[in-house]
Amino acid sequence: MSKTMTDMPKSYDHEATEAGWYARWEQAGLFTADAKSPKPKYTICLPPPNITGELHMGHALNHSLQDICSRYRRMAGYEVLFLPGMDHAAIATQNVIEKQLAAEGKTKEQLGREAFQARVNEWYAEVGDTIARQDRILGASLDWTRLRFTMDERYVRSVMTAFVAFYDRGWIYRAPRIVNWCPHDQSAISDLEVKWEKHHDTLYFIRYPIEGGGEVMIATVRPETMLADTGVAVSPTDPRYQSIIGKTAILPLVGRKLPIVADDAVEKDFGTGALKVTPGHDAMDYEIGQRHHLEVINGMHLDGRMNVPGLPYDGMPSLEARKLVVGDLEAQGFLVREEPYTHEVGHCDRCDAVIEPLVSEQWWLRMNKMRDKALAASADGKVRWHPERYERTYLDWLHGLRDWNIGRQLWLGHRVPVYYCGNGHRTVTVERPAECPECGNREITQDPDVLDTWFSSALWPFATLGWPDETEDLRAFYPNDMNSTAREIINLWVSRMIMTGLEFMGEVPFSDVAIHCQVQAADGRRMSKSLGTGVDPRVEGYRRFCNKLWNATRLVLGNLGDGAATPLPEPDELELIEDRWMLSRLASAQREVTDGIEGFEFQDSINAAYGFVWNEFCDWWLEAAKERLREGDTTAQAVAIFCIDNLLRLLHPFMPFVTEELWSRLPGERDFIMRAPWPQDLHRYVDGQAEVEFEALMQTVDEIRSYRKTIQGAPNKGGAVKLSEPAAPDWVQALTLLGKVAVLDDLPPGRSFGLSTGSVVFPTVAAVDPALTAKKKADLQRELERVTAKLENPEFRAKAPEAVIAEQEARADELRAAIDRLV
Repeated sequence: MSKTMTDMPKSYDHEATEAGWYARWEQAGLFTADAKSPKPKYTICLPPPNITGELHMGHALNHSLQDICSRYRRMAGYEVLFLPGMDHAAIATQNVIEKQLAAEGKTKEQLGREAFQARVNEWYAEVGDTIARQDRILGASLDWTRLRFTMDERYVRSVMTAFVAFYDRGWIYRAPRIVNWCPHDQSAISDLEVKWEKHHDTLYFIRYPIEGGGEVMIATVRPETMLADTGVAVSPTDPRYQSIIGKTAILPLVGRKLPIVADDAVEKDFGTGALKVTPGHDAMDYEIGQRHHLEVINGMHLDGRMNVPGLPYDGMPSLEARKLVVGDLEAQGFLVREEPYTHEVGHCDRCDAVIEPLVSEQWWLRMNKMRDKALAASADGKVRWHPERYERTYLDWLHGLRDWNIGRQLWLGHRVPVYYCGNGHRTVTVERPAECPECGNREITQDPDVLDTWFSSALWPFATLGWPDETEDLRAFYPNDMNSTAREIINLWVSRMIMTGLEFMGEVPFSDVAIHCQVQAADGRRMSKSLGTGVDPRVEGYRRFCNKLWNATRLVLGNLGDGAATPLPEPDELELIEDRWMLSRLASAQREVTDGIEGFEFQDSINAAYGFVWNEFCDWWLEAAKERLREGDTTAQAVAIFCIDNLLRLLHPFMPFVTEELWSRLPGERDFIMRAPWPQDLHRYVDGQAEVEFEALMQTVDEIRSYRKTIQGAPNKGGAVKLSEPAAPDWVQALTLLGKVAVLDDLPPGRSFGLSTGSVVFPTVAAVDPALTAKKKADLQRELERVTAKLENPEFRAKAPEAVIAEQEARADELRAAIDRLV
């Protein structure tokens, strides 16, 4: 597979290279996992992107992190399954399609359920192909022979099986409870799918007459909901209201009698300290109502219009009704005053509609037993979190876990496997029954609700492998090894995978959870395809790095000739300081890159590799060894090829395409780099003394280079150095070459400048011209201001690689030192 140097372009052309390599990788079956392999197994089931649009930067980040782990483990000797898939994302996809229809002047109701589903299927096919294409462009080493979709036939069967199993355990039930209702989607959504936004509203103070005399004043930002009030609550410790507890208030505009109750949930210092209780439209009010047996009145239709028969507000949109209610309260003398009020209001995470808490008949899943198993697994250390602090997020949520509302009132998704016959008997079964098993009636209808998307996603680590069947994949690749995701779905998804994995498989679904940062859009919100804030991945930051690596390899190969490289000498056979230093630094880079991947500190890995390639191998060793390479020095060639060979393998998980292309050009017959072993521990090349000595040499060279830039009249090369202490011949030779100076016992006449290891004279430097010095200082000051401004820019610090930031910080230090010298 090795190519020749003669056809190597001057720079890396990703467009001409990468698609061909991916096709060859697939054709060679490099990504296809073998369940029968005797190798240790390593599994990642890719978190399925919602099939709502193209992948964005958040997906690019997450998929790349998992690909790093997958490629690394293959090279480390594991049989790796990196399983791809996509999620139907019912509520999100429905919103995307409805937006398209709205742009065409249509609604889903006008289209009809069957035609709407057909349009969704077309969307699934189109977007699914786009997502797969993007993952191939990224280089994700996914096993496409095992591609899964949460709506494929086998997966649907897994979802139905789980529902029936929960139902048979007595954990699924149907009951009316207050839920977060989206009037746009006309569906319940979970607490975790509500986003809170700041609203600037009005706080209305309203007096409620008390039967037998007196009044109580309440404060509300939603006076239209008072039409469904069934009580008034005060704090049992509030002295202002002790005398009215147990009495009855009269609801303005309606005349309904409202019990006045004492409840610890009431905050004395909020508003007036007296709370209007609307159990049908507020979660806390619902809890108060349950404790005091208050009536629950549903004062809104499912589309957000008022549901108050017999009152003039019936059928109005809520905001329109609010204006009329406030006007009537004022006209009848019940409105005391108004104040501006800023507060947080819940919105649907997918369509942005304001959420209406409503009492609705829903399907619920009891979570207490699964929660307890998950807590026990955490106590036993069965799941490790990276960073560790996110385990607290997970545990806090588990401790407060309530029953899960698993039903949704949508057109898309997995229909609950609940069937009713003409006689009203209920049957819960995986397959649709031909007749009622209880009475034989053949008039069968299915419950219209669909399941929360997260119900099906919770099964992902084992349903993708064939569960409930005992498949070869399930035996070989469960449990998974790693799950990588964003912090905002720890509770929505990670926790539920852990609970269902323990329940159905008896083991946690993965041993490590890596939480990556959240990639945000320009407005500071998270990137979301369905919200239109996603960005198609653009990878620009390391283009220059790729070319640096490319050109370094090209330089080495160009001086190698057609013969094979000489074997690398043993550590004690290396004579020159630069070679001993280089291999010692390579050993450190190997350790840091490996440790970073193993510890899920991927930025540490790439920073170590970046710093080694750019700063140490290219900027220092190649400069020192360039002449030796041109002259055919076999030791220089051996060190260069050994470094590049190891470097390409270390970088392959991060940069699969360019490393494969360069690997194929190295001398000798070579298989794919993914089949090459991960670089072994190079500890035997560690040479602490060489590192100390070469660090001193680099500092001296940097000082000389700095003088050349800042001292008026200093030449680009030339000058003489006198060392304060004797140095080894190879050290002196390297200083001569890198510093472009002569090392002498006595300095020639001229102005001398101090070095950390001696002093340097540039004979051509004349007496200092104050005017030129001032101009030079001003130029340096301007450059320092530009560099400092860049370093103080939060956007630069957030987006730039750490190595680039370090370069800028070093440049700032260099400029400050140069200014000080001029002063």
